[in-house]
Amino acid sequence: MRAFAAALLVMGTVGFVGCNDQPSGPQPIGMPDTAGDAGANTDGAVVNSCADTAPDLYNCACSATTMRACYPASASAATRGIGACKDGMQTCTLAGEFGSYGECTGATTPVTENCHDGIDNNCDGRTDCMDPACSTDPSCSCQNGQTRTCYDGPAATRSVGTCRDGTQTCTNSQWQTTCSGEVLPSTENCSDALDHDCNHLPGCLDLFSCIFSSACQSHCDQTKLDPGCACPQGEGDTALCPAGTVGVTKGGSLTSPGNDECCACKASDCANNTNCCSDPVCAGNSACNQVTCKPLPASCNGMTNFDCDDFPEDCDEPCCHCSSCP
Repeated sequence: MRAFAAALLVMGTVGFVGCNDQPSGPQPIGMPDTAGDAGANTDGAVVNSCADTAPDLYNCACSATTMRACYPASASAATRGIGACKDGMQTCTLAGEFGSYGECTGATTPVTENCHDGIDNNCDGRTDCMDPACSTDPSCSCQNGQTRTCYDGPAATRSVGTCRDGTQTCTNSQWQTTCSGEVLPSTENCSDALDHDCNHLPGCLDLFSCIFSSACQSHCDQTKLDPGCACPQGEGDTALCPAGTVGVTKGGSLTSPGNDECCACKASDCANNTNCCSDPVCAGNSACNQVTCKPLPASCNGMTNFDCDDFPEDCDEPCCHCSSCP
């Protein structure tokens, strides 16, 4: 009887742990990850998260023979896919019903920057003498007062959207470490048509940032129109405005939605709304130098697309009087 009671106590304890706690420390090879992504395994001094989206699942439990792209936990995840850094592969090997992922092999991780090979070896988005790591390299010395372009943001955002290079100046025969005047990615502004976070998706087209923004909900309230403005025909990206006007989205708030309007071009629109380049207000404006204007097709019935400023997304819209499209 006493042994039976002891057995019940052990069973109750095991059941309690199984329902409420996860095993601490590494999970042994072959042990199923009953927590889904809650576990973690140790690879030397590096602790690997066992979340499904973790770059490296070395020693994490798995239940089917498969291969996956991986990036070693010993390297910073921020360097993945930057410069020379590339993914490797790791395989789930079964031992009975359960198994575990092997090491991540074939990956290229950061190494010391080589200042002469044209490759971003340390995977920080900067190459050779543009990398501060090369500031003391004799071949990267310069003449005092000399300048060069620079950019400290992620390489994929350079010259995208509002992101722009800055300038470094040579001082004491070495390039400065600061990059003056550069424009780095910032929070997306859902009330304009600019790509502030530099991901190729301007304003409301950036669903990652603006899908719930009231400024991006197709809406036009006649009672809220600015003087001289009109509501567009249709809604969303294919809405139309009368020729001679340009689509404008007035930002709103959670309690007061924004308003889509067709308004006359202003000088401040020349750089952001290419359709205004045919308007006298933009005559001689340098922002229109790379813009091509042509007569509207007869099928447009004197109407232009609401937004002819979202290169290259709008290049397939036929009713853009002026555009930056090839």
